[in-house]
Amino acid sequence: MKYDLICKKTYWLLLLGIIINFNINININPSYAQTNSNIAIDKNIINKPLIVQGISGGAITALEITQTKNTGTGYCDGFASQQPNHILKIDTFFDYLRLEVDSSADTTILVRGAGGVWCNDDAGSANPVIEGQWQPGVYQVWVGSYRANSNNNYKIKITGR
Repeated sequence: MKYDLICKKTYWLLLLGIIINFNINININPSYAQTNSNIAIDKNIINKPLIVQGISGGAITALEITQTKNTGTGYCDGFASQQPNHILKIDTFFDYLRLEVDSSADTTILVRGAGGVWCNDDAGSANPVIEGQWQPGVYQVWVGSYRANSNNNYKIKITGR
């Protein structure tokens, strides 16, 4: 009888340890939480903004990704991962499309695609914005952190008109 009770307690303690360890790994290690997301953008975004989220940062400089220090939308600063955080697939020309990053940390944004390369570091705050005309095509989007290997949660609000 005592043996069964010890086995049950051991089982529950082991299960609790596994759950705690799993949650710690997900929350601390960005490789578990960060996944590339494919986002289809069509004219419906005009009526309903889209929110995507992820974890910023990495060890690669923005310059290594974009091969330029400055674009028409701002400086290519910060550090990001080698792989883009998001892939945008735009099916039609947009006279105006806006990607606005929201994070409690100082973030950067890099976009490379059909229409060229754009970067932004700060748009009136520590958060970046890319806005303007967008051609149909596929765009890679990186959300970087101002410091190397600084990983932070973010949201991107995508709006159009």
